[in-house]
Amino acid sequence: SELKVQIASDYLYGRDSYNGLSQKYNIAASIIRTWVKAAELNGLESLKVKRTKREYSVDFKLDVVSYYLKSDVGRNLVAAKFNISPSQVYSWTKKFQRGGPDALLPVKKGRPAKMPKKTEKAKRNKQIGTLTDKQKYEAKILEKDARIKELELELIIAKKVAARYPRYPIDKRHR
Repeated sequence: SELKVQIASDYLYGRDSYNGLSQKYNIAASIIRTWVKAAELNGLESLKVKRTKREYSVDFKLDVVSYYLKSDVGRNLVAAKFNISPSQVYSWTKKFQRGGPDALLPVKKGRPAKMPKKTEKAKRNKQIGTLTDKQKYEAKILEKDARIKELELELIIAKKVAARYPRYPIDKRHR
């Protein structure tokens, strides 16, 4: 992480170029660009490894996923914008696509108790697992937007195939 900070600061303060740093440290220029972008958006401290496990709210996760799905920006830039790792963006997006907004809810950890306790803490944990109506509607909109984007891509592909191979049979839905 100190190396990331050093490389990003070298570029930001004009000491070297992407290609120069790439050759000097034997690291791909695209990776260096990602580090520099993260440093520009969130400061050099964002490049240091975070040792603590952070808990993120469902709203934050939905914001990240919706921004990623609606914009044509890559995972690295979304991660830099929200100061999280690109793998976290990927993980949340996959969970959302597979299980909807409920998949982004916090999961209880640890071994289950033999005898459940009826306390205020148990009631609060139960409330954590439910989404508000607003969150449900936002998630439905995201799912519909993702589906529309997917169908538009299918249509574009079908049209290109039809243009390139006129005799190739195409499903009637795509005409």
